[in-house]
Amino acid sequence: MKILVCNAGSSSLKFSLLEACDESLLAEGSIDWTTKPTSLLFHGAGQEAIREVLKVERHEDAAARIFDDLQAGSNPALARLEELQAVAHRVVHGGPYTAAVQITPEVKRQIEKLAPLAPLHNPATLKVIAAVEEIVPRVPQIDAFDTAFHTTLSRAASVYPVPFAWTRKWGLLRYGFHGLSHSYCATRGAEMLRRQDLRVIIAHLGNGASISAVRNGICMDTSMGFTPLEGIMMGTRSGTVDPGMLIYLLRNGLNVDDLDRGLNYQSGLLGVSGIYPDMRELLAAAPTSPDAQLAIDMYVHRIKQTIGAMSATLGGMDCLVFTAGVGEHSPEIRARVCENMDFLGVELDRNSNENCKPDADITSARSRARVLVIATREDLTIVREARRLLSGATGSSSKLSGLARSKQYSSTEGVKNHVHSNHGTRCR
Repeated sequence: MKILVCNAGSSSLKFSLLEACDESLLAEGSIDWTTKPTSLLFHGAGQEAIREVLKVERHEDAAARIFDDLQAGSNPALARLEELQAVAHRVVHGGPYTAAVQITPEVKRQIEKLAPLAPLHNPATLKVIAAVEEIVPRVPQIDAFDTAFHTTLSRAASVYPVPFAWTRKWGLLRYGFHGLSHSYCATRGAEMLRRQDLRVIIAHLGNGASISAVRNGICMDTSMGFTPLEGIMMGTRSGTVDPGMLIYLLRNGLNVDDLDRGLNYQSGLLGVSGIYPDMRELLAAAPTSPDAQLAIDMYVHRIKQTIGAMSATLGGMDCLVFTAGVGEHSPEIRARVCENMDFLGVELDRNSNENCKPDADITSARSRARVLVIATREDLTIVREARRLLSGATGSSSKLSGLARSKQYSSTEGVKNHVHSNHGTRCR
């Protein structure tokens, strides 16, 4: 059972082809036209990576090129299109969907309705879905949602303290994001520690960043909210700020577009430092740049603050997970975040932290709580979701469409009570 996983960005398309039964990676890569010229990376299992400059600047053309490359060469990753069991997509905002679903016209309409809340990703995903429909019209397509893992939040955690009429009318709930990553790390952490009864705090620290609190595999709280803008300080996003300050800015010269652009693209590490959104460059610049040092200090402060809040939600912490670009690759940030965290039972092993390669435990033998560095695999979470759907359909793709749990938010009752599972069924 081969499943192609697609992850569409505003100006990019990442992919991986996996053998779903044993979760082995057959090929992976990306086409990225964020900067010119467009770059292609294709890496087949056991082969050297191929890098090429392209003229592609559309998701439809990128999808077509990926299918060509998967079938190219003397030992192609995909010998025949008939080998493909499904194409699964990462969807950033799934709104009321609580688990992966097969793509139907109604599912596409829902993703389009949610596009204003994820304008860089949901429209791009729809373009790739349409392209795949043209290339392999009989192959089932599946959507896996970054928001689904967080649908287990209680109403106390998910409802905002605004007039409830607003909540009903506009669905103003804490959706949370990076759920595919948080789901994978919760499962992988339990595997590494050989325990299921865990209170886990997961710090997904990339250009976008979020922190979640997970008990026994179930998400209890998360830092991102109605949009990916809420929460901790990020590469170019502000994270949580005083809403009164935003009202003040709107009344004193900024318009809505200025505010949107400033908070999403000109804030965070870039906004404070004035030079870089990338943590590696900031760490290098910090010794001679007070603004870069301030940005790092603020970043660490916000992360520590949020970890403390999440530990209160869980009533303690058994495990802290670092993942994504900064979390996986910056020992200095990990050390600073864990500094003076002995009240939560954290004691890092300095050598392990400095020299680890994910997946690794970087805590000392004396530490009561474990600290893990995990290389996130959103594609595996997506494949497990797709495999579960395909197995449940017993070979009939037409049955998959009934698995959507779409609801309009006339009220919030019952929307958040579905327990999400990230475990796939066995291949048969």
